[in-house]
Amino acid sequence: MRILILGASGFVGGALHAQLGARHDVVGTSRSGNGLVPLDLADADAVRALVADRVDVVIHAAGIVDLATAQRDPEAAYAANVAPMAALLDAIDDAGAKLVYLSTDNVFDGTREYYDEIALRTPINVYGCTKAAAEQLVLARAGHLVARLPLVYGRSPRSDKFLARFTAPTIEARTDIVCNPLYLPSLAPMLEHLADETGVVHLAGAETVSRYELTTRVRDRLGAPARIVPTDNDSAPPDCPRPRRLVLRSVRHTLTGPGIDAALDDLIGPAPTPPPAR
Repeated sequence: MRILILGASGFVGGALHAQLGARHDVVGTSRSGNGLVPLDLADADAVRALVADRVDVVIHAAGIVDLATAQRDPEAAYAANVAPMAALLDAIDDAGAKLVYLSTDNVFDGTREYYDEIALRTPINVYGCTKAAAEQLVLARAGHLVARLPLVYGRSPRSDKFLARFTAPTIEARTDIVCNPLYLPSLAPMLEHLADETGVVHLAGAETVSRYELTTRVRDRLGAPARIVPTDNDSAPPDCPRPRRLVLRSVRHTLTGPGIDAALDDLIGPAPTPPPAR
């Protein structure tokens, strides 16, 4: 299968590029190049030329993904996350290819116990609004797939931003934001398994935890010196409205990512066995 990954220099896109590249003919793009195909998604002619080059599947992992950045500049977020979608979809449809659009749990408001694929979108921040708008454009066409993701954690070869934060002396982590985080290496096999699906699917990990619990468990297994500072809606900087409970479930498949301990065993190695009691 020939796969084009848009945003292959990013955290998620970089991992998909490395994993899928071991089993498929994969081309990755980046706005700045850096060893990948340089591509500005706003350049419709360049997009069309690249997609027309015998591509079977396009995985869209590009755009502005930081919530606070999108909130500060809604116009830039719309320009990056929504404006290029119509021309991209035209190019993909004309080439007879399929789009796998990576979306987010932030298309929901976080007021329900959980969200499955038939839940109505109710975004409360700019990032969620742009992703919901892009989803709508994708779902208006036949034959494409929207894969909604929660917080994703793990190691990525080109943008290792999740683990890089543990080199800081302190890390603030919300105790009141809960999700079922997905271990990054489990994403590529899930997408391969769901390759023939269309519409919307939810992908998530096996455990429901707060950001604080996840951060603390990773810090402890890394043995990092960082101090984890618990924050909540009252104490965190008011940079962006953030949904409190974003638990994704699926009515379409039974796939889940590993539990956090199993993921950390894969990421770091098994936890040391305590010495026997005397």
